[in-house]
Amino acid sequence: MAINPNVHLRLRRSTHDKLRAVLELSAHRSMSSLADEILEEGLNQRLDRVAEPPVTEDPAARVLSDLVKRNG
Repeated sequence: MAINPNVHLRLRRSTHDKLRAVLELSAHRSMSSLADEILEEGLNQRLDRVAEPPVTEDPAARVLSDLVKRNG
């Protein structure tokens, strides 16, 4: 049996209002399931962005970036 801990998040009022508005238009039965889906999609996108190195066309910028990475 999977452990599913309950987490309480404090959301800005504007975020809560938007979530409620989207809930009214969705097939989700609860705000929690909708929020979970939205968070998962957003977090996956954010992790993908962080994992991808930035594309630099300028060779000098690329060398500088490599030097910064090497020196920490």
